[in-house]
Amino acid sequence: MSKSWRRPAPPRAVDVSQDNEERFFFDLESVRPDFRARSLCRQALEALSLAVSDLAGEPHLQQAWVAAVDPDPGPARLLVTVVLPRDARPEDLEAALGALRRVAPYLRAEVAQAIHRKRAPELAFRVVADSEVPHGA
Repeated sequence: MSKSWRRPAPPRAVDVSQDNEERFFFDLESVRPDFRARSLCRQALEALSLAVSDLAGEPHLQQAWVAAVDPDPGPARLLVTVVLPRDARPEDLEAALGALRRVAPYLRAEVAQAIHRKRAPELAFRVVADSEVPHGA
């Protein structure tokens, strides 16, 4: 009879000090603490990017793109950040948010087809102008 292998537990915070370098540089967190949530967000981002680009019938979403999908506050609800062009007015942002709310059932169905979960997450939307999005260097 063999024992099942288990990953060794990380050291407790009281066992970690700067004097003990080997334990000080050990990651106290799990290696992948939110791997499933990040994986879900990545899959939803891909599905939503394609779905938003296919929305030809919505004039307010013609130049919109999905910048990020984050758990809100957990994987049962996702916060989708949609970006409009730099010259978008506040009225355009409100109109785009209304359009996203109208097509939310379609977008949720697209996410449901793309992910491998028992229940599809709810979608919440945030619309910003391109000038508000930080671009990496």
